Amino acid sequence: MKCEIITSLQNLQVKKWRLLNKSHSDRLEQGLFLAEGEHMAQEALQSGKANALIVSEKGKDKFASIIQVANLPVYVLADHVFAALCDAKTPQGILAVCPLEEAHPLTSLGQRIVCLNGLQDPGNMGTILRTMDAAGFTGLLIDGKTCDPFSPKALRASMGSVFRIPVCRVDDLGSALDTLQKQDFEILAGDLSGQPFFEPRMRKMNTCIIIGNEGAGIAPEIKEKATLRLKLPMMGGAESLNAAVAAAIMMYDDVRYRITNP
Repeated sequence: MKCEIITSLQNLQVKKWRLLNKSHSDRLEQGLFLAEGEHMAQEALQSGKANALIVSEKGKDKFASIIQVANLPVYVLADHVFAALCDAKTPQGILAVCPLEEAHPLTSLGQRIVCLNGLQDPGNMGTILRTMDAAGFTGLLIDGKTCDPFSPKALRASMGSVFRIPVCRVDDLGSALDTLQKQDFEILAGDLSGQPFFEPRMRKMNTCIIIGNEGAGIAPEIKEKATLRLKLPMMGGAESLNAAVAAAIMMYDDVRYRITNP
């Protein structure tokens, strides 16, 4: 396969690619993001969501089999140029250039949704996406205050799950939750004054779990949209849980219920 060789940091295409790891607005403007590393590049290829591959000069032979099977445009960059594109401190030698999908509508998120209200840590974002994928959740709803699922750190933490979970970003999260409630969703929120988490209860087939900001929690006007508020037991000295951990507990409790109540 023909490869384009690039040796200069001043190359116009390289300058554009470098911006993709800088900010959410640059990714939006170009409609692209970079999936960094062998695992993420493979996930992008397997999902059919890669436009091109970028490899380092040193990585060209190592990833020859991936390049051959991919049947995509390939750019071979001098090692110092390739390193300038990478967020990781130790680049693996391969990147996939991926298109940002058009915004998914709320109706495309399925019956098991996680909703993020002002979540800021991209590591938490990626971990939640990975847990959603493992637990069979079908869509992610986020507001404008929530971090970008396609930032480098979030992508790494998702371990490729971002390619399988549709994401819907909305300006008015309260209105979106109103719509879900009208569609007979059970909207769950963690709340220190809520009912005991492990108390038996009937559940609806449609589930939306709200996870709030790491420091401030769920905004009051969003918490008001919950049809059920639950208090996770705190039996030790800690006052709260990490947002991604709380999300995982709530998701897998939903899994447990569905397994035991088919």
